[in-house]
Amino acid sequence: MKKIGIVFPGQGSQKVGMGKDLFNYSETTCDKVQQAQDILNIPLATICIDGPQETLTLTENAQPGLFLISAILFDLLRDHQIYPSIIAGHSLGELSAYYASGSLSFEDTLTLIKERGLAMAQATKPNTTGMAAVLGKSVEEVNQYTTPYQDAPVVIANINCPGQTVISGKKKALNEVIAQIKADGGKVIPLPVSGAFHSPLMSPAKNHLLKTVELLSFSNANYPIILNRTAQPETHHDALKANIPEQVISSVQWTESIQYMTTQCDIIIECGYGKVLTGLIKKIDREFPTISVSDIDSLNMAVSQLKTPSTT
Repeated sequence: MKKIGIVFPGQGSQKVGMGKDLFNYSETTCDKVQQAQDILNIPLATICIDGPQETLTLTENAQPGLFLISAILFDLLRDHQIYPSIIAGHSLGELSAYYASGSLSFEDTLTLIKERGLAMAQATKPNTTGMAAVLGKSVEEVNQYTTPYQDAPVVIANINCPGQTVISGKKKALNEVIAQIKADGGKVIPLPVSGAFHSPLMSPAKNHLLKTVELLSFSNANYPIILNRTAQPETHHDALKANIPEQVISSVQWTESIQYMTTQCDIIIECGYGKVLTGLIKKIDREFPTISVSDIDSLNMAVSQLKTPSTT
């Protein structure tokens, strides 16, 4: 039997129409959608399916929508007796991993996502901070540009794959760093986000989440979760609880997380809408087997592939 790793996508994967074939798939999925809408007090399914994109992209809609799809797909995989040996999630996706591991209930995960998104949005003044993806340069090269601005701050927020690093910080200093990288022939893409996520500027959000996690019930994880901050597995409920506030001010070590995961499993499933993480994994380890599960058709294909005995 193959050892399976499962990863959950974060914000940025959303697209109008997502979840269309999932939300009414069964009585169980319908109940889950209704439960989410009752907790959040928003018409989440309608926003996911009908948009518009500008509304769906808002943090308070995109994050719970992406989590809901990941949770439903994970539950359906489990219904087919497909279980992971290790899991991880990218930024927001780490909270999906908490749910999948049994560390947090569905209700508590949604509550946490709602509070986390609100806290991150309010951590900095509008239009004063930002993030940008730097393409084609190594982490060491990007670090040379950001180090002189570490007190601004401008920092490395995500190490997504070789040649793709995300920087985060105050807009004035961030723009100066971007200009220097471009002057040296680098490619930089500003990201459509409302804050300097995964940077010290999220300290107010960290403080809010320190209070929020005290209201939630954490259990030991059924499957090790590779944490964004450390790229190392964790299962203990106290460590998982302590990680939540720290995650928002820490960089996402995605490259190292996937490098570790590939030593612990034989195949990785991206469980959630889109194929962003599948693309990153291929850039980290081109030969490692991956499957993307984002709707009912791809779920059925994955189940068929995973349950077909290997002939090799």
